[in-house]
Amino acid sequence: GDGDLLRRANMVGHRSGFFTDEALVEALDVVTYAGARALRRENYGLSVGDFADLVLVAAQHVPEAVVAVPPRREVYKRGRLVSSGGKVLRN
Repeated sequence: GDGDLLRRANMVGHRSGFFTDEALVEALDVVTYAGARALRRENYGLSVGDFADLVLVAAQHVPEAVVAVPPRREVYKRGRLVSSGGKVLRN
């Protein structure tokens, strides 16, 4: 694999027969929130006080992102843009 959690969610959904919107949301949860809970990661998510590590994708909703695995992404680490369009940004 390449460490791409969105691609991994796509694979989980496909191999598990997840074809409804709700099931595709669960596929993403398996590789994100559920993994963070299993590793006992604190401040994981999008709540006040969290680290603001996130990836923005060109999709209208989670099921679309899981199915399409859009290549255009912006990666934020601690709230700062660190990658855009597949390129690491230097600050």
